[in-house]
Amino acid sequence: MGVKERKREKKQTEESTKPAEQGQVESSPSSKEIVIEDEVHSPEVVVEVKETVMTSEPDQLVETANETAPESTVNELDIAMPSWGSVEETEWMYGIPTRAEDRELWAMEWADYLLEWAENKKVHILSLAAFISEPPFKDLRNKVDSFKAIAAVLVDKEVAEWQDKKKRQLRVYWRPLEDWADILYQWSLKTGKLRLDVKSIIIQEIDEDFASLPEKDIHIVLALMVKKGLAEWIDEKRGAILIST
Repeated sequence: MGVKERKREKKQTEESTKPAEQGQVESSPSSKEIVIEDEVHSPEVVVEVKETVMTSEPDQLVETANETAPESTVNELDIAMPSWGSVEETEWMYGIPTRAEDRELWAMEWADYLLEWAENKKVHILSLAAFISEPPFKDLRNKVDSFKAIAAVLVDKEVAEWQDKKKRQLRVYWRPLEDWADILYQWSLKTGKLRLDVKSIIIQEIDEDFASLPEKDIHIVLALMVKKGLAEWIDEKRGAILIST
């Protein structure tokens, strides 16, 4: 075999092997594509992990519920009901006892509670009609006699007085008028309102506690301020004073 024939044979051999190598090269990207596809799909695992984070929401809902729970509900119930509880808890406290000793103690217990109740409700004059309709008094079995017996204790203690001969309206002094005089004086200095009269207090200062006092008592409070040297009369008949500074 000559040199030319050997070269020609070698060339044919190289050409025959090239398609096989090219096939291998062309097939290799498929394996790379699989790897790439795996890498592309990997973020799906991250998405699943993010979904597990949502398990913390129930705790947040519990905290929110605790924050919005009306804490004042329990306190309001404690104030509204006496220490011995409702009629279902202590039925014997909602009827006038037959023995004189028990009746006296029973009336004193209710009188102390009524004074606290009136202060909490800002009630100065309590009528029989209101008494028999307000809890817990409405659960008393003999309401009219109970009202008179309880009120009698407060009258004896000089913290209440009847407003009518039929004893259907009771003025309850849960704060002495002398204290109201001091409160009104301090309020006048604080607000700079030095000229006061009964009508203006009732109409213009409706948001203040002393404005809910009966008109007659406001006049007495102003007179006490003058007597203490805290103010002087501008018009005593009209109930007008000038605060002393």
